[in-house]
Amino acid sequence: MMVFEIDWLFRIAASVIAGALVGYERHTRAKEAGIRTHAIVALGACVLMIISKYGFFEYGNPDPARVAANVVTSIGFIGAGIIFVRHDVIQGLTTAAGIWTTAAIGMCFGAGMYVLGIAAACGILLIQILFSNLFVFSAPRNIMNLRIHLDRNAKVHEITDCLKQIGFRHTENTLHSDGEDGWILTTEIYTFRDIDPLTVMDALRALPAVKQAELI
Repeated sequence: MMVFEIDWLFRIAASVIAGALVGYERHTRAKEAGIRTHAIVALGACVLMIISKYGFFEYGNPDPARVAANVVTSIGFIGAGIIFVRHDVIQGLTTAAGIWTTAAIGMCFGAGMYVLGIAAACGILLIQILFSNLFVFSAPRNIMNLRIHLDRNAKVHEITDCLKQIGFRHTENTLHSDGEDGWILTTEIYTFRDIDPLTVMDALRALPAVKQAELI
């Protein structure tokens, strides 16, 4: 039994190292889940796999796959917690998929399949590092919140048209009276390109209906 327990410790250590390596790649890209999260996921999956294989011998081990099968489904809840949508762009999918695969890596080591676990860890690292350098994924580069003071006869579509010509899109507009003889337009805008904020300010201030424009 002692030999088994020592081997289990090696499996746990290997899973933690592999999980930490995957997490380090995510950490270097400032992602939501980093080293600790991936290491813990791999550790937990490894321990559960060991329990699944060896924890029920006294009962005849009737179904060694039951615990392992539930790891596959339950790990999805962690991944779902870091997926969100912003500006019509889904973010967090790669990290969520990485967490799910890290759980599989932990299960490999827990089952004693060292070669498969190492190959899977190398595979996910290769995919994340290589593909991220080859492809530029669409995510907003510039996000700005604006407060624009307009005169009474201003038309909001003139403002949004101006922003579109520069290369910006807006998420929503809030328009209310300034308490005198004009309006205050508050909007959040974003773009997928590198555009100097001064370009936006100059373009807005050049419009006849705009009395003042500022970043907030």
